[in-house]
Amino acid sequence: MLPFIKETETAWDRLKNTKKPVVLYGMGNGADKILDWCEANGVKVAAIFASDDFVRGQIFRGYKICKYADVVSQYQDFLLVIAFASESPVVLEHFFALAHKHETLAPHLPLFDGDEVVSFSWLAKYQQELMEVYINLADEKSREVLAATLNYKLSGKLSYLEAITTMRQEDCQQIFRFDKEETFVDLGAYDGDTIKEFLNYTNSSYREIVALEPDSKNFKKLQRFVEEAGLEHVSLLNKGIWSDEGTLSFAASGGRQSALQSDGKVEVPVDSVDHIMQGRQVSYMKLDVEGAEFEALSGAAETIGKWAPKLFVAAYHRDDDLWRLPILLWHLNKNYDIYLRKHPYVPAWELNFLAVSQNDTQGQ
Repeated sequence: MLPFIKETETAWDRLKNTKKPVVLYGMGNGADKILDWCEANGVKVAAIFASDDFVRGQIFRGYKICKYADVVSQYQDFLLVIAFASESPVVLEHFFALAHKHETLAPHLPLFDGDEVVSFSWLAKYQQELMEVYINLADEKSREVLAATLNYKLSGKLSYLEAITTMRQEDCQQIFRFDKEETFVDLGAYDGDTIKEFLNYTNSSYREIVALEPDSKNFKKLQRFVEEAGLEHVSLLNKGIWSDEGTLSFAASGGRQSALQSDGKVEVPVDSVDHIMQGRQVSYMKLDVEGAEFEALSGAAETIGKWAPKLFVAAYHRDDDLWRLPILLWHLNKNYDIYLRKHPYVPAWELNFLAVSQNDTQGQ
């Protein structure tokens, strides 16, 4: 077993083995999945509570939703299971406060049905690849983040996430060096939020922005943002990103979770970075493309090999990406220093690789 794995019991085994009442916090898709698992494995859920503002006599899956105070009054000692995701600072602070008061789990669930997830057998299967990544990450903080993430995904314990969470803007400004002649390729541009972030890094000075967003509703928001901001030298493409040019099924949500999926209800055009840029220089590229990061990087092989752009790559959509993405990047350009950072979110979303050429470091 990997030397940095400290946990010996998974969150699911803990749910099976506990003698405490099991109480869920939250409703929605996450709660549905956890309740389904509990029913299939003979784990009784004693109660479900929600934030006081959301109770209002609601019924969820046959449970009358109660308040936290009601749960404390009735059970005193219980196993609390967080069953929804959040990036809100107020909610995250509340999660961590609860975890200091009660035994608390936030079980790790796959974002895509059928994906492999971190387990003891998964760790054994990919031990060599994970160790290669762990050894070759750029700094000790990155190794700490990888180790804590894997221990969290096994155990569901929030203490691991609380210990490694840092702020995205501070990490980007510490690891990357931005100048006034950046060419920014934004893959998964959503409504322009990461263009806005980029403009903040560069004081609104840049050479060119190329932004892709496949969801038609999001694309309209993106167009409106660019128009209202009066931005020039910006190319917007209503496409998905992939390893080559074509058409793929797409599940459109009009939000951040829109994704290329085999069972998607609409067809969207997709393209590769190399085909779009046609050899032109790229100095910074962000990829948050809902599980298509590996294919997107594969389709940027020539760009990465030639220009070694700064890279901000989401690493949380598929567990295999924790080793697949950095190994692919080192194959495409051996000069990358790769950092791993965890930004505010529970569960372990907003986990990101930041890669920078050894010829362009700031001496971190």
